[in-house]
Parts: sequence; C-alpha cells; structure tokens
Amino acid sequence: MFFKLPWFKRTKKDNYHDTQVLEMDFLVDEFHEAMADIKDPIRTRMHAALVCCQSPKDLWFLRGKLFNLISKHHCENEANRRVARLDQKLRFFVDHHPDHTSEELPSGPMALLH
Repeated sequence: MFFKLPWFKRTKKDNYHDTQVLEMDFLVDEFHEAMADIKDPIRTRMHAALVCCQSPKDLWFLRGKLFNLISKHHCENEANRRVARLDQKLRFFVDHHPDHTSEELPSGPMALLH
C-alpha cells in the first residue's frame, strides 16, 4: 500500500523575486564586464546607451553592437563566448522576472546558438 506523504508532493520553487539577478543593473553590469578591457570611443557611446535602457528589449538591440566591438578588438570566437554568457543571463532574466517575458524580445525565445 502506498501512502501519500506530504513531503513528496512539495516541489521546490525558486524564489528569485528579491535577488540581484532580477534587476536590470545585473544585465547592464554584464555588458560592462564584456567590454571592460576595450578602449574605444564606441565603448563610451555604448555606456551612454546602456544608461538609457529600460527593458531587456533595449539591451537585446545593443547585443549586435557589443558583438561587433568585441570581435573588432579581439576575435570572433571571444565575441561569441562573451555574448553567449550575456545571452544566458538575459534568458534567465526574462524567464524568471514577473514583469518581463521572452515573447517581448524581438527574436522570441532566445536560443543559445553560440
């Protein structure tokens, strides 16, 4: 005979609502970290654009510029590595944030192709 024990039906739900990973600043910091070792006037303009970002969609449009900046000063492989890390954090953010969904991003669900 099988009994339904109360602790078997409990599922652990991750509660990220009050953590740093669900703040836009966390994503902006990842942009800054990805281009920290690059000295270029475009980097200054990207910093200014990052200050104006208000949603993940705004950050999504800056991904391409970030990729071009990194590949210009390093190589395409390094740009792929850094942007893939950013993609993972963006995906986590939109999947777990109560106010944002992955459908609001231009490409729909972000596939990690890197």
